[in-house]
Order: sequence, then structure tokens, then C-alpha cells
Amino acid sequence: MSFTTWISNPKIQLEDVRLKTKVQSYRFGRRVYTFQVEQQCYWLKFHKLGTHPLLEQAFLRELVFYQQFAQAKQTFLLPYQIIPLSDVATDLDFAGVEQGLLSVNSDVYFSDINMFRDIDTIKQKILSALDVVEALHQVGWIHGDLKTEHFRLYEYSCKLIDFEQCFRIGQPIQTLDATPHYMAPELFHGVGKSIQSDLYALGIIVYEWLTQSRLKATTYHDWAVLHCQQLQIQLPIEFEVFLPLLNGLTQKHVKQRFNSVLAAKNSLNAIDLSQK
Repeated sequence: MSFTTWISNPKIQLEDVRLKTKVQSYRFGRRVYTFQVEQQCYWLKFHKLGTHPLLEQAFLRELVFYQQFAQAKQTFLLPYQIIPLSDVATDLDFAGVEQGLLSVNSDVYFSDINMFRDIDTIKQKILSALDVVEALHQVGWIHGDLKTEHFRLYEYSCKLIDFEQCFRIGQPIQTLDATPHYMAPELFHGVGKSIQSDLYALGIIVYEWLTQSRLKATTYHDWAVLHCQQLQIQLPIEFEVFLPLLNGLTQKHVKQRFNSVLAAKNSLNAIDLSQK
């Protein structure tokens, strides 16, 4: 069965329906479900009306982002449909919500690095992640909330998800939230998000993947101190060839950081793997 032929078919039953929303997001009205239809796995995301205005607007912003690519699919996106929820044959409580975002399920992209001990394979995996971020930037958008779980693996390709904080390059929305874990230092000083704040977030993602560790802080202030003052990039010996890339992505000062994905890719491609 194709991606959309089951929609609005009353004979189709959603199987293995599971709520995936985080507790706090659920209280604010966000709903994310996974389910299966004839052995194909899907995600369904929507927001209940009249709950949390900012999150509701963020979800609507994401729908607008997806709508513009309905006729010209982008390689960085998973297969998706914006669907009338009234058409879905399910007992889920949509509470008057008109539209939902439906996409195929996918796996985590930055999985256990022990599965990829070959340096060239790891290099290509990082390059593919850079490619999808570059593709997003090239169509004129900044993601604004890159984190590990927003990189997905689908049919052997890297994809991006969660565009609630996405905005057009040159038209930043100053009120958008950010995740302190991945925030570039300048964001803690009130500077708007940019291509370079996307690159910083990706640098943190790749750093944590290569080290199989997680940066830790308790409060917003602690995160600010970590990113603005304390962060020191150190890699296992076998991955030290990636230090120039990581240093370029995570420079504390914007003027010293890579200014484009192309600059990051050039650094990555300059690695001489014959010396390994």
C-alpha cells in the first residue's frame, strides 16, 4: 500500500498506536503518535487548540514550511502529507483540530558509532549530515533547533525533521526558543539565530557522537557558562583527524566559526585518511 492510499479508508485500522509526546509537551497540547498500517510505520503530529499559544503557532509554522514543498519534494525531508484529521479512521481525540502532519517513521541517524569504526565511513556519514543542512540553507531556511534526534535515517539517507523553529534566512524571528544543550554562545547574549548557530549545533551533535558522551548542565546559566567559557573539544585518538572540523564548527566567536556548510565540508574533505 502506498504512502497515502489508506487515508480516509474506514476499513483501515491503525495498529500498535503509541503516544510519543513528552510529558510537558503533552500538558501544553502537543500530540505525537506512532502507529502502523499494513506493516508500514508512521508518525502523526498535531496540536490541540486553545492550550499553549506559542506551541500552537510553532506547529502551524511547521505546517506552512511543509506546505511550500508539497509540489517540489526536497531531498532532506521524509515522505510526508498534511492531512485533514477528520479523514483518519481512528478513535484518537483530535478535539476539533483540523490538520495533522503525517510522515513515515525513521531511525536515528547518529546511532552507536561502534557500528562505524572505519574512518572513511564515519567521514561520509558526517558529510551526509552536512549535505542535508546545506540543502536546507540553499532553499533559504535556517533550522533553528538542530539536535541529535532531528537527524533521521530513511532508506539509507540522512533526513531532517521538526521545523517548528525554522525561519527564512534574513528574516529571523527573535522570539523563537532554543535548546540550551545545542545553543551557540552568541544566542545566550541575545543575538538572533543564523546559519552559524545551525553549524554550532551540528558541531555539538557530531562531537557527542564521536565521543559517545553527552554534555551536561543543570540550569540555563550553567549551559551558558559551558558554551561561552568552558567547552573544550577533545576527541579519542582514533578520531583526532576530525578536530579541525569540530574546532571550526564550535568556535565561540562567530567571526572565527565556519560561515557556511561549504566551509565545513571543505575542512572535512581535506582530511588525509591515508595517514590513518
